[in-house]
Amino acid sequence: MILLNGQLADFLPIADRGLQYGDGCYTTMLVNDGVVRSWSRHLARLKANTAKLGIDGVDWQQVATSAESVAFSQKHESKSIVKIIVTRGSGGRGYSPKGCHTPNVVVSSHAYPSHYQQWKEQGIQMVMLNQRLGLSSLAGLKHLNRLEQVLIKQELDTQDIDDGVVCDLNGKLVEASASNLFWRKGNALFTPDLSLSGVEGTMRAEVIHAAPLEGFDVNIVTVDADTIFSADEVFITNAVMGLVPVRCIEQTRYRSDAACRALTLRLNA
Repeated sequence: MILLNGQLADFLPIADRGLQYGDGCYTTMLVNDGVVRSWSRHLARLKANTAKLGIDGVDWQQVATSAESVAFSQKHESKSIVKIIVTRGSGGRGYSPKGCHTPNVVVSSHAYPSHYQQWKEQGIQMVMLNQRLGLSSLAGLKHLNRLEQVLIKQELDTQDIDDGVVCDLNGKLVEASASNLFWRKGNALFTPDLSLSGVEGTMRAEVIHAAPLEGFDVNIVTVDADTIFSADEVFITNAVMGLVPVRCIEQTRYRSDAACRALTLRLNA
């Protein structure tokens, strides 16, 4: 099911700035039995991202109604996905957004990835990827400019591996191919600082909030890639998969998933 500005549709105008320039943002949400999980966090992120991009005129009540309608259409599935894309709308040729006052909102439903449950139960294997992420004033936002992630997935497609660790141009840890990164040493939990690169996921925010309640000290850090090899435990997160334990990165094996299990139980309670 696809809704464009609240109406059934299967196309977007060619002049739409999301297509022309990646001028917009999006969020991807887990749906359980027809109900969106963590709706308030996703809505808050969309509002914050559109404000940062200077996209005005979004009918947020219509966005909420569309999301609820598309999610409810998937009530026959125990798990599914709803994605919301907000673009600045259609405009003339050129970068200037002047005169663009009617944003487009696309809300669509998608199947839940079948391999995620196996990942959560058995853990995954990762490698250090060569593709780097640039430094950006738009770091943290889930904007529509995702070409770096396309190249990251392209690199992963050439390898028989589940996922990869991605660094920025300075060799600092950032994230995985489509998820945020956490590691633990003792009772200290670490995650990369995303003020210069990467995406601030909604599940990352939930983990940061919940970790102290499970006795873990949260540290947001800027560190070299080798740091992760001395961790006791590693896991990745996003809104759809939840928390997934990492069994190994390159030749380094991690035999604990204590924090991942404890936080999963708390967040699912």
